[in-house]
Amino acid sequence: MKKKIFKKIALTEKLLPLLNMCGITSSDLLYASETDLNEEGGYAAGALLLTKEKLYVFKAPAKASHIHYYKGYAAQEEPELIGEDYAWEAIDLADIDRLWVEMGVGCNSLVVRIGEETRLLAMFTQLHKRTIARLVRGIEQMKDGKEFELPEEEEQYCPKCGGMYPDRSRKVCPNCMDRRSVFFRVLGYFKPYRVKFVILFLCTVATAMLNLVWPYLNGTILYDKILGKSEPFLKEMGIENGDFVVALLLLVLTMAATKVVQLLLQMLQGTFTAQMVINVVRDMKKDVFGIMAKLSINFYKSRQTGGLMTRVMSDADRITGFFVDGAPYILIHGFTVAATVIVMLGINPMMTLLTVVLLPVLVAVSMYLRPKIWVMFGRRHRAERSLNSGVNDNLSGARVVKSFGQESREVKRFANNNKNLRDAEIAISYRQNYFHVVYGAAQSIATIGVWILGVYYLMSENNRGINLGVLITFVGYVGQLQGPMNFFANIHNWWADSMNSAQRIFEIVDAIPQVQEPAHPKKLGEPIGNISLKDVTFGYEVNRPVLKNINVDIPAGSMFGIVGRSGAGKTTLVNLISRMYDTQEGSISIDGINVKDLSFHELRKNVAMVSQDTYIFMGTVAENIAYGDREAGIKEIMRAAKLAGAHEFIMRMPDGYDTKIGASGRQLSGGERQRISIARAILANPKILILDEATASVDTETERVIQKSINYLVQGRTTISIAHRLSTLRDADYLVVIDHGEITERGTHEELKALKGTYYKLLELQTKALDREEKVFS
Repeated sequence: MKKKIFKKIALTEKLLPLLNMCGITSSDLLYASETDLNEEGGYAAGALLLTKEKLYVFKAPAKASHIHYYKGYAAQEEPELIGEDYAWEAIDLADIDRLWVEMGVGCNSLVVRIGEETRLLAMFTQLHKRTIARLVRGIEQMKDGKEFELPEEEEQYCPKCGGMYPDRSRKVCPNCMDRRSVFFRVLGYFKPYRVKFVILFLCTVATAMLNLVWPYLNGTILYDKILGKSEPFLKEMGIENGDFVVALLLLVLTMAATKVVQLLLQMLQGTFTAQMVINVVRDMKKDVFGIMAKLSINFYKSRQTGGLMTRVMSDADRITGFFVDGAPYILIHGFTVAATVIVMLGINPMMTLLTVVLLPVLVAVSMYLRPKIWVMFGRRHRAERSLNSGVNDNLSGARVVKSFGQESREVKRFANNNKNLRDAEIAISYRQNYFHVVYGAAQSIATIGVWILGVYYLMSENNRGINLGVLITFVGYVGQLQGPMNFFANIHNWWADSMNSAQRIFEIVDAIPQVQEPAHPKKLGEPIGNISLKDVTFGYEVNRPVLKNINVDIPAGSMFGIVGRSGAGKTTLVNLISRMYDTQEGSISIDGINVKDLSFHELRKNVAMVSQDTYIFMGTVAENIAYGDREAGIKEIMRAAKLAGAHEFIMRMPDGYDTKIGASGRQLSGGERQRISIARAILANPKILILDEATASVDTETERVIQKSINYLVQGRTTISIAHRLSTLRDADYLVVIDHGEITERGTHEELKALKGTYYKLLELQTKALDREEKVFS
């Protein structure tokens, strides 16, 4: 078997023969995309070419299943081009009624409808999903009479290593980024604490100097001067009559004073370090949470809650650990090592060389292992994120777990995630032990070597100025290097763990909100409530629109109903009005002002939403009702609750409006939560109200109560209502039916019934269903 090769297949290699086969020139070509599956699902090369009038489809024969993909690269036995045995057809764009992509598991299909015929055009993997979606969107634009616009191609892969960017908006490759830039960026948070940092540096220098004094007092002074009874030394000290006991006492007091000063300096360092680092981590967490509050809804939809909590809490704490126990002591130990080596060189260069000869080896080993340690800490973070996300899912979905009897399965899932975290921790510990062994061995070799050479000098005739006191002093300096060496054995691990965490935090800090507030926002003044949507097109994925060419004018004070099957795009439409997302094409305006020109505060205070997914925050009932208006008093809160039909059940609670209700309000029924949500909207007093399936998850009796509250709420407001129960929309001033992202019907209730289209069919189905229910319960 031939050896497989991996390479990016250039599109131009295939274009030339394709253009010749169908008789078009490169100037005629608007867009092209590869396909990589045949109709049997086997891997095979194919292509789609688009001109102004035709779509050319090239299909590989079934035998041509030779191309396979791995991480964006094609693996094949021989790089072949599409040949003449490939079938192709040309489809007139004017004949295409609809062209769409059907998503599958591991493969996708491009389907076309021409007249009454619907058929498969091509199949492809996820690798070509984006390019084919662009092609489909381009054909839709051309059929609407617009010019084909080629969207900017987003760079997906790192040009250096070929890896995919985790976040395409940032285009930062975690494998190739400069880790030092992350470190210096974290240091930027220390700028407000410059004075404390200078004091900390001075304490560091003083501590290092005192570390140099101790071995000298403990060795040379004690053994050679005092115990050696050096008369000249006593005279220099001003001690008469050779009183060595007094000299010994003074030495003891000096050594004690040195230790006391060292302890005081360490306390000062610890206090300043704790104050700075705790404040820095507080600022970092505040920045992260502040940025997360500004990010768009789609940011949260693509991430798990447990993973985000890991970044905000655990990652910030790991940064704290490094800057409390690591970073400050880099200066202390670094200065200590440098000064100690200088003093040792003054005592004996040969013994000093023997002490430091292995340092370059240790540095080389550390530099070699550092990337591996970085990867290990990244693996541990992913394991911890999976564990936290699993716990969060299990706690949030405890009712579903118990309803389906899946407790044992969840325990096994937790055990598996926990095992992965344990394995990651063990791998890190193993690597840390490796560092300790290497550094410990180097220290032992240096210490033994110094003793051997020192004893040799003592026993030789030419002792080169080495006597017992000097040797003990030198060995004291060697021992003093052990602490810094042990520290530097761990600092690589601390640094890698901290910078790995900082990198993930900065991924959030650098995230760019897709929905951004204007620099100079406009104000609505006295809002009226007119809403206008012009040529609105939107999709959650690029070139895969969920809504297409929506044009609607909603007069102020009217009730506007939206009807459609599940997944038609109803909720997406109201999310665009409240600017949870931004339109990709077209515009939405309120009272003639584009919503993109309004500040978030100005927009959200005038647009309120009551949805079927009501969230209750941890706190009292009153706090939940007043969530949209923190200045509201208890009388206003109670009035809103009465209008929402919530006052009676609130007063039956143990502490009334002061009753604490848990996160999500699990102890409340669906109807009770919904009425609190309506009270919240009444208190906010918006000019525009959006009702998104507000009564979908409650029984008929509760629906009647809620509907009374809604009838009051809609008075004097522009109301947009989405409902599956069409009976709630009978009184709407205007209705639209959305199907496949487009408005297919519009008019009043009676007008839509007369059309006998989608609305009529849905109404008939619900009427029959209600009749059956009445017969069952009668």
